[in-house]
Amino acid sequence: MAAVVAVVQSVWGDEAPLRNLADAWSITAVGVIAIDSFRATTMSALRRRLLWASVIVAVLVVAYMSVALHRHPWDWLYVSGVMTFIVSVELSETLGPALNHTMRDLVDSGILRLTNRELGRLRRDLRRVCKRYQVIAGTVVGVALAAAWFASSASNFAYIVVHNPAGLAFQSLAGVVAGQRLGRMVAYARVWRLAPRRGSLFDPMLEHPDGATGLGPVGRFYFRQSMVAALPAVYLATWWFLIPLLPSFLWQWRTPYLGLLAIAVIFEILAFVLPMRVAHRVMRNNSDQWRLQAARLIPRIRVAQTSLTEVGEDHDEVGKQLEALLNRYRLLLAAPTWPVEPSLRRWVTLNNAALFIPFLSYALGDSALWQQIATVVGGLKR
Repeated sequence: MAAVVAVVQSVWGDEAPLRNLADAWSITAVGVIAIDSFRATTMSALRRRLLWASVIVAVLVVAYMSVALHRHPWDWLYVSGVMTFIVSVELSETLGPALNHTMRDLVDSGILRLTNRELGRLRRDLRRVCKRYQVIAGTVVGVALAAAWFASSASNFAYIVVHNPAGLAFQSLAGVVAGQRLGRMVAYARVWRLAPRRGSLFDPMLEHPDGATGLGPVGRFYFRQSMVAALPAVYLATWWFLIPLLPSFLWQWRTPYLGLLAIAVIFEILAFVLPMRVAHRVMRNNSDQWRLQAARLIPRIRVAQTSLTEVGEDHDEVGKQLEALLNRYRLLLAAPTWPVEPSLRRWVTLNNAALFIPFLSYALGDSALWQQIATVVGGLKR
């Protein structure tokens, strides 16, 4: 593919040989990373990062040559998009090991009811599901980015196909790589469905030191995953508002970006909201049971309170018993029902709500009004 693109741009286009080589290399490097995702033994982190560094150099060369030869201003939309893509992909590579550590910690603490053999089987099943989800999500995102490229090029399609086929090839392959990582995140979100079915999978502990009945590692992992999954959506939503400030030749990207934002939001919901609801359901069920236990303490609390008014009772001992009963009662009622702190949950909720502002702005008009609302939402998050 890279050779074909270079030939087309060299023969029919008027691009400089250096740009053609840079385009060919960036396509080749991203293609290698896309293929590597399906290998049993993937490349080392060092080699992958060197490839990404070479892609950054190639992209900057292409952007500079475009500025020098065609007198275009710098395409910050393209350059920032590539940087966001590379950062998101690299951050996603840390999620697999983090999930393994999370499951190991939960098993060791007794919160996750799995034997070591069952945990090993769960990890193997997860790898298999990851491969399947990578294919599906990679195809969806790759096709979506190719469609966005065609939509943005519709007004001058014949010229762009000859002069910049690398844009289509690189963007589509980048979509495949990004989709593969998003597919993995969806698989990570569904990992608990792969576990053996025998009673309750989790055994929360009321007085666990993490303040989340032992499910704190689950909340921390999926919060971390949500931050990675949100990067593409934040990039798309931000630029949707800023594109009108860019040179006019980039304005045609505004509508395609809105469509891509819809896909990014869907993946973020699948990667964060759904698994958090699973943890919330487990914690809420246990909280309901603990509330029943709290209700059964009321008669004992009443007896202790009555004993304090009776003559001849050891008031100090009764007072200690009453205090212990009241503390236990309050602890049972205060059991958390989410594995993340309220402040973090509020931050994620507001962040996701802000991502819907471009859709409301597009549907209702008055972009300036919705930009002001976005600023207010951003202030609430802080």
